[in-house]
Amino acid sequence: MPTQITPNQLVQLIIPGITSVFSLGFTCAWIYDRRLRYLRFLAASFVAFALGSAVQICHLPDEWRLNALISATFYMSSIQLLAEGVLRRAGLHLRPATHALMFALALGGIYYFSFETSNLLVRVYILNFGAGALMMLTGLRFRKHCNGRAVNRVLLWVLLVFGASFFVRTPLTTLQPLPHGTAPFGQTIFWVMLQLSLALMGAVLGLVLLAAAMSDVIDRLTLEHDLDPLTETFNRRAFERLARRRVADKKSYPLALIAFDIDNFKSINDRYGHAAGDAVLRRFAAILLAAVRESDVVARIGGEEFVFLLQGVDDRIAYQIAERLRTVLESSRFDQIASTLCVTTSAGIARYRAGEEVEQWLARADHLLYAAKRAGRNRVVTEASGQTRDFPELEIV
Repeated sequence: MPTQITPNQLVQLIIPGITSVFSLGFTCAWIYDRRLRYLRFLAASFVAFALGSAVQICHLPDEWRLNALISATFYMSSIQLLAEGVLRRAGLHLRPATHALMFALALGGIYYFSFETSNLLVRVYILNFGAGALMMLTGLRFRKHCNGRAVNRVLLWVLLVFGASFFVRTPLTTLQPLPHGTAPFGQTIFWVMLQLSLALMGAVLGLVLLAAAMSDVIDRLTLEHDLDPLTETFNRRAFERLARRRVADKKSYPLALIAFDIDNFKSINDRYGHAAGDAVLRRFAAILLAAVRESDVVARIGGEEFVFLLQGVDDRIAYQIAERLRTVLESSRFDQIASTLCVTTSAGIARYRAGEEVEQWLARADHLLYAAKRAGRNRVVTEASGQTRDFPELEIV
């Protein structure tokens, strides 16, 4: 080990210092919202890169074979943790067996071309091409989950450019012979360009990932503000905002709105207590959420009233969906309520009319809902004639 850090090494240590700051940022974001678990992978990734870079810059250890193996271990861990963090943010992941195989192949190659037969050029290509390929693969998998958000599109392009940079930069190894010693290797054109490009791309990637993390934190805060705490469906304010977005997007037409109201809900609270009523609300919300698509909206807009906005669905399909949801609730049983009694719901379906305000649309659905109530409850009513259906009389709570 060198007796002291040279000025050149001190300048180069700025890079692991910056990556450590990014790691601290990801750690703080995770401490603030521990549900964003992918932040742990990003924090660990930047720490691993900082350690690998410090090992090479400071020649720890100075024996080049051990230095190559230890630094490669940190670098490979860093790139795998980064890929896993990005993928987990999108709800994806790589199998542990895949990670283990990639790690074993890369480190096995580094070990062989260090201890068994010395070939620095092959080691450089193994590490750089392996990292570049993993970044490109991560970017391509992430591409399908961008969801149109600007921060995700920027992150996608940064990942692809970052991955491509490993392939573009590595041929610089042909410009001059690569020495095996750690100190001489640090003076080569390849090493200098490697440090410069990693400093630039690493800073850009770190900033974009931090921006994405802050965006996710804000989204979660907004979501909590928009959710009904009991049922975890949207509240009325969120529903009206999302409904306006669907109405403004002509590609989402036709639009159907189903208004549900649990029949005789007050009697459930009066006879069995509010805990039983809450259980009914949560169960019906779960039924609705199980049927929702990404483009649909489910909200609780009143005490026992829910709405289900369906995108790209005509009256016939909306009616079938409402019927299925009605029968699922009807067949449900609750521990807090006598098993001989059925909890049912009435529903009204209104198709969106061009130029109509969301409030008017909701009012029409409510009107049809209460028409179902007046007709005897436990039924679905639509605007089209002949679309109501009568059911056998049940013992209704």
